[in-house]
Amino acid sequence: MLEEEVYMRQPPGYEDKRFPNYVCKLDKALYGLKQAPHAWYARLCGKLIQLGFTPLKGDTSLFYYNKGQIIMFVLVYVDDIIVASSSPDATKALLMDLEKEFALKDLGDLHYFLGIEVKRGVDGLILSQQRYATDVVKRANMGNCKPVDTPISTSEKLSITEGTSLGEEDSTRYRSVIGALQYLTLTRLDLSFVVNKVCLFLHSPTTTYWSAVKRIYGM
Repeated sequence: MLEEEVYMRQPPGYEDKRFPNYVCKLDKALYGLKQAPHAWYARLCGKLIQLGFTPLKGDTSLFYYNKGQIIMFVLVYVDDIIVASSSPDATKALLMDLEKEFALKDLGDLHYFLGIEVKRGVDGLILSQQRYATDVVKRANMGNCKPVDTPISTSEKLSITEGTSLGEEDSTRYRSVIGALQYLTLTRLDLSFVVNKVCLFLHSPTTTYWSAVKRIYGM
């Protein structure tokens, strides 16, 4: 349900010929309405709390349940839900409870989510962004770059006074490439330091920083 009053024009094919200028008052959120994600989250959040889950203070999209020997985590991203549980039976029970109020489709075990590949190993889950990294390299036209041993030069220091400023088009490309690299550090922790370094001057990147970014792609 919506918390505020929202009106819309009469949908095509359903206009009232007697009152063509009338508008419709919405009782529920429609898909595509800017209030829809908030209404969906509020409803789902209320249901999870009712079932005993607690929203994480540091990340409101993550809910956890910890009672007895059962531990469950529910991650909500738009209209996708990931469930991690210590008990398969508890997961089935949760999905059955949610299906009473929501239209759900169980996609089975998690394999790929937001650019992160998930594989099951003997000791747990293995997270990889190999496919995402390959796409990032292709978008940056760096598929033929030479490999390097370290993501940052050990003999040169990055300085804003070195090199010349990039043009507007190259600066935009620089920021786009850096944004992609930031997401890649979720699984490539070895790149975190140098990616943080090249992020320091996003407002005015230079050729020196662009060279440093190209070196990262050699990893």
